[in-house]
Amino acid sequence: MPPRFTVNTNEPAWLAMIDGKRRQFAVAAVATLRETAANAVQEGRQNIGAAGPGFRKAKWQSGLQYRTKNATKDGEPSTSAKAIIFHKYGIAGVFEHGPTVIHGKPMLWIPTTPGGPTASRSGKKLVSATVRGTPMMFDDDDKDRNRKPLYIGVESVTIPDKFRVTEIVKKHVAKFATLFSKHFRDK
Repeated sequence: MPPRFTVNTNEPAWLAMIDGKRRQFAVAAVATLRETAANAVQEGRQNIGAAGPGFRKAKWQSGLQYRTKNATKDGEPSTSAKAIIFHKYGIAGVFEHGPTVIHGKPMLWIPTTPGGPTASRSGKKLVSATVRGTPMMFDDDDKDRNRKPLYIGVESVTIPDKFRVTEIVKKHVAKFATLFSKHFRDK
């Protein structure tokens, strides 16, 4: 005959102890999630700043942000929290995901001055000409013989990947368990 035994517990105290540990677990999970996202965003901003002169502007770096969702439920920390890392500028994905080819219809008109307006918004009457096989647009009111083109026409451009934010996020997510144990012990 197998041995039999009974365990008597104070069920309300036992449930309260488990609930306390669940809360401690949820607090540590949310803190770890926020710290992981913040670390990934901080390193991602450094990566964006190192991508080239145009990306050293504060708006490109500060555009990488994170937001947490479902971090609390009924005023208590939740284990279903999520962190979303995103860039304010939708075009940022073009620089993250590799070679992107953008085709003109039939041409892309690229301003010759950095930050110049698009050809359709220049407010100038433009005249096009082909110089040594390269299409260009000039200000029609500028009659100077040595005038400079305002726009250069190309059929397409290829934008290589410049950011590696996804790789950085994965690296920080891999450290989640270690960071969680630190937060769980501290509580």
